[in-house]
Amino acid sequence: MAHSHLPIQHLMKQMEHYSSEQMNLNCRPAWLNSFVDEVAEIFNPLEEVGRVGFDCQFTEEYWEVGLFLGSTEIVGGQCDGQHVAASFQFDLLQLLDRFESVNRFHFNYLEEAEAIDACDPSSAYITVEGHLADLELVRLNVYATPPTEAGPGFRKSHNGTIDTV
Repeated sequence: MAHSHLPIQHLMKQMEHYSSEQMNLNCRPAWLNSFVDEVAEIFNPLEEVGRVGFDCQFTEEYWEVGLFLGSTEIVGGQCDGQHVAASFQFDLLQLLDRFESVNRFHFNYLEEAEAIDACDPSSAYITVEGHLADLELVRLNVYATPPTEAGPGFRKSHNGTIDTV
């Protein structure tokens, strides 16, 4: 039992290592984080409040970014458990100003069955592919509704109070 402290020290070292690995999971470059923040500011919720969600994936050619305004889950009452997508405005000219050059600018709409089969998070979205000021190539998708796996951004109780999730 003279060495009983070694396993505890080993465990503590493993926890520190795990913690530092968790910090490194966000491998997005700083310029991409700034870009996401800038584009998120363009969302203008039409009712109450909005919370922007996003996903970033690196491909062999570019960073692909998806942004959406989170839904609100109704808690209590007749509509308990329903998710309501947020209504919003999004200024496309402001979006285009974030790019140095644009190679592709599309509006996409898929019928509901096609969207589910294609694993798309939304049936309607804007795609902009282009270079940012630092010449980084980015493909940005701005979705009309959040992906189902994103979960709600807010919870609204039957008495009208809204809490972030």
